Amino acid sequence: MKVLFTMLCLLAAALTAQAGERVMIYVLLLEKMPAELSDGSVWQMDKGDCFPVVAYKESHTKVILQLAGVSFAVATNKTRVLEEKEVPAGLATYRANVNTFINGFAQRWRAAAEAGKPE
Repeated sequence: MKVLFTMLCLLAAALTAQAGERVMIYVLLLEKMPAELSDGSVWQMDKGDCFPVVAYKESHTKVILQLAGVSFAVATNKTRVLEEKEVPAGLATYRANVNTFINGFAQRWRAAAEAGKPE
């Protein structure tokens, strides 16, 4: 019994030590699709766009993806998880999408401010 307890404690300590390591999963979109973002806007996502995974939902049939400070849901079967060697290229695509999103948001904000109607 002592041996089992000791082994369980060692296993728990090893898992706790590894818990500090951050792991990000990135997926590639397999087709072009509109996506409703959590801020209410709708964006056209292109085939080949990459995004980090925030969570899986509904028994892994949907994946929640992140774009800058917003998120959106996509059917899991319309994505493919990137292999480790693909991540650098995927990150470049993601950064370009974030930049486009931020610039578009800034343009909408400026237009609303100039019209006297803040968003």
